[in-house]
Amino acid sequence: MFKKVLVNDLIADGQRLVEALQRQNFPMIAAVWCHLPESLEWRLVLASPVVDQVGPMAAYTKVQSTLAKINPSQLTLSDITVISPHSEDFQNLCSLVTTPGRFSAGPANGPPRNIVFEDNYVYQV
Repeated sequence: MFKKVLVNDLIADGQRLVEALQRQNFPMIAAVWCHLPESLEWRLVLASPVVDQVGPMAAYTKVQSTLAKINPSQLTLSDITVISPHSEDFQNLCSLVTTPGRFSAGPANGPPRNIVFEDNYVYQV
């Protein structure tokens, strides 16, 4: 099986979503496209304290309503994961991410981790 390519349309849609959420004062600690090797899919991971404050359903509801407003060309809610900035997955991601842009970190070394983030595109951390 082959890894899907993160296309420019998804990168642009993700940028538009991040900017729209920021304009609506939706708190985000990070916004990163991550390739999840077990599914061969790309996911836009948004780390937000909203998950801890009012729950993941409220966070997804806000993201979905914002998606409807920006009318992206390819990005859908099924491409997005909203996580707590206190989660182990977020801590693992932060250990790999240092600057905005595109990079490939390769498989994670060191202590065992729940998710190996191999390839990423970072909007903000």
